[in-house]
Amino acid sequence: MPTSCAVACRKGNSAGFTFIEMLLAIAIFAMVGMASFAVLNSVTTGDRLSRQAAERLQKVQFALMVLERDLMQISSRHIRIQGEAPRKERLLGGRFLLESDADAIAFSQHGWRNPGMILPRSELQSLGYRLQEEQLQRLYTLYPDAVTGTEPRVQVLLADITELEFRYLVGERWEERWADSLWPAAVRVRLLHAELGEIERVILLPDGNVQPAETIR
Repeated sequence: MPTSCAVACRKGNSAGFTFIEMLLAIAIFAMVGMASFAVLNSVTTGDRLSRQAAERLQKVQFALMVLERDLMQISSRHIRIQGEAPRKERLLGGRFLLESDADAIAFSQHGWRNPGMILPRSELQSLGYRLQEEQLQRLYTLYPDAVTGTEPRVQVLLADITELEFRYLVGERWEERWADSLWPAAVRVRLLHAELGEIERVILLPDGNVQPAETIR
């Protein structure tokens, strides 16, 4: 009898969880799971937004690097616009130039390497920058003296640009437009990005053909 009683007592003491305890455990696990999901979702969203912001910034830096490189290699060659006769200007800038929705700039540059003239193009490049359809576009032709009617090739550097502004430094003044056989001391470009806001860069030009301040009225 004592042995049977001990066995029965042990069986009674080893009973499982009650229904209330199971519900409580499930609720706790559910709350922990929801909290873990919220934290994971927040981290994932933050990482995605950070990568998108970094990618936008890289695109802006690349576009400004291309513009700065082109202006640093500016050529003293007189420019031609859409196959017209050569102009007296070596740098041309103004509102709505090149069918731009805002400011635009046009010039020629060195540095388009073509060793041994293997490729069917010149080593000089006619360039233009404009804003069209909220895109910062870089225009170029294979030959600096393109025939009339030749459409330039378009390279989209940036999207979501709502304003493009160029200014030209002479002495201590920033001119709104430029049409001269010499160059300004520097070009200031200002972009208005839909998400990044206002972006500005000042680019110094080679001083070989810089316009003296006293010659500008």
